[in-house]
Amino acid sequence: MQFYTVCEKMQIGVLGISYLSAEIGLREQFAIAAGRRLSKESAIARLFSCVILSTCNRTEIYFSAENLAEAHSALLALLREELEGLFEHKLYAFFGVDCFTHLSRVAAGLDSVIVAESEIQRQVKTAYEHTLLHYSLPSPMHFLFQKSLRVSKQIRSDYRLAEGQVTIPKLLFQMTADLLKDLKNRSILFIGNSEINRQVISYFRKKGSGPLSLCTRAPLSAQEVSGVSLLPWNELQRWEEYDVVICGSNATTPLIHEASEVPKTCLIFDLGVPRNVDPQISKHPLIASLNMEEISKLLERKQGKNLGEIWDAESKVTESAQRHFLAFQKKVHRQVLCLST
Repeated sequence: MQFYTVCEKMQIGVLGISYLSAEIGLREQFAIAAGRRLSKESAIARLFSCVILSTCNRTEIYFSAENLAEAHSALLALLREELEGLFEHKLYAFFGVDCFTHLSRVAAGLDSVIVAESEIQRQVKTAYEHTLLHYSLPSPMHFLFQKSLRVSKQIRSDYRLAEGQVTIPKLLFQMTADLLKDLKNRSILFIGNSEINRQVISYFRKKGSGPLSLCTRAPLSAQEVSGVSLLPWNELQRWEEYDVVICGSNATTPLIHEASEVPKTCLIFDLGVPRNVDPQISKHPLIASLNMEEISKLLERKQGKNLGEIWDAESKVTESAQRHFLAFQKKVHRQVLCLST
């Protein structure tokens, strides 16, 4: 009977924080806290069937429980143990069909800095699949993620939302070229074998930049990255010997700290959340350092948005989410009727 109660009401919710609701400092604290307290070993993650979606611009905790209010309160209590000061007003929460609609929007890229960006769909799928490696999820959570991904795929197929969008790799290349002019003889160091770093590497390589170097903890997994020199992790301490440094590691603490008085490095891009670069670096008179929040603001200004297409896509997402939500309710209701006869 408990299965019936949870499923009939589609008891799903999300508690999150994003670039739209909070500054980068709080976002990185939230990401660290969620990862620490809701890891695969966490009893509460199993109790409330949590899936954590963490990207450079958002961290969201999707959960399912018979009592959503109780689960929501328990998650907030955990976060209060990790975060200092008042933060609740910077979070957002959605339940039921609103949660379904929200995840569909996120996966479709309608809630991203770059409308219809392709990376977020992969990140949603990876977060879901990663959770399944550690424990099972109830049927509402499977339905939520599988159908939201299907909706997002359909939206990307039906609408030309990505046209006219400036991507992170393109923006970083343009800014680097504007500052340093000819990049053929400029050395560029990438830190971390992340998906975003691989995208930036590919773009820079196609544009004829070089030489490119990649410093990673796992050089074996980076062998497929073409056009770069792979460096062991201890080479990180020599970052000042490169003209440009692009950080995209999943490290939870800064990797780059103090700089010498006259570094060769003149430009640093920090794509990590939590940040890979100590904020104090931005005060150096010879180094221009931009974190993900600053990069996102630049991206927003440069986007060419097709508002008509976006409006239609938003309506389609809402309609599809409501239809799938209702279909799940009806399916479970039929199953309960069969069991009762």
